Amino acid sequence: MEINFIYILFLSFIGFIISFIGGMVGLVLGIIRLPFILSTGISVPESVETNIGVSTLGAITAAIQHLRNKNISFTIFIIMAITGAIGAFIGASLTKTVPINFFLILVGLIISYESFILLKGSTNIKRNKKINKKNNNDKDITEYNSRFNQKSIEKIYYDIFIQSISGFLIGILGGLVGLVLGSIRLPAMIKILNTEPKIAVGTNMLISSVMGMSGFLGHLINNEINFLYLIVLGPSTMIGGFLGAKYTNRLSTSTLKKLIGIVLAIVAVVIFISTIIDTNILFIIQLFSLC
Repeated sequence: MEINFIYILFLSFIGFIISFIGGMVGLVLGIIRLPFILSTGISVPESVETNIGVSTLGAITAAIQHLRNKNISFTIFIIMAITGAIGAFIGASLTKTVPINFFLILVGLIISYESFILLKGSTNIKRNKKINKKNNNDKDITEYNSRFNQKSIEKIYYDIFIQSISGFLIGILGGLVGLVLGSIRLPAMIKILNTEPKIAVGTNMLISSVMGMSGFLGHLINNEINFLYLIVLGPSTMIGGFLGAKYTNRLSTSTLKKLIGIVLAIVAVVIFISTIIDTNILFIIQLFSLC
């Protein structure tokens, strides 16, 4: 195989940038990285499986950094990972009986809506800060501690129920279209489960890394991974994910929400394009995870 080292360096740089942004906002973004790997000329299955491997490496290092920064809720992780896996199994079994294009468009619409809500919410946060700037910090801390202390067993059960239902439904939809759907899970954690954005980012990245490892091992059996590109592109992706995750805690809540919203909007556009263009892209994103 003839290797263009200049182009490899370019791919490594692109992989670093994508992984850096993904690590910072809690998304794998393999669906954005995939076209660049396809451009190398290796086969579609080989590109897909190599991309999964590279994306998973970046997700793992990002998850490790988030773990160090205490950005992970293991309760949400366990509940949503288990219920999501069950939902994905059921969804995958229904794939042949449902219109995949319809559900992919539905996924794109959901992500677009969540992007809009997060961008709108980040603006509202800034407005509220300007209006209630005086004594806001002390009041917020007091109210948070009060709510936490008054949390009843019934409220805990309710939280577990909502987390389970959210994970299960996202799992079913993901199983139907062949995606991990971290791009839906992340904003759901923030808006539905009321999880602190940085905790949602870290937890979503941990779930994605575990699911990525599972998918990568499954594809490893097919023996179509291009280990040369995996070895060459892996390090920059791992470094990018690790460094990106390091910056999550340095961002304000409003800025983090805004960044997540912008990235989700880009992911939605890619999904819409993939459903419109009659190429292998639709087949590719259905093979696994990638968003």
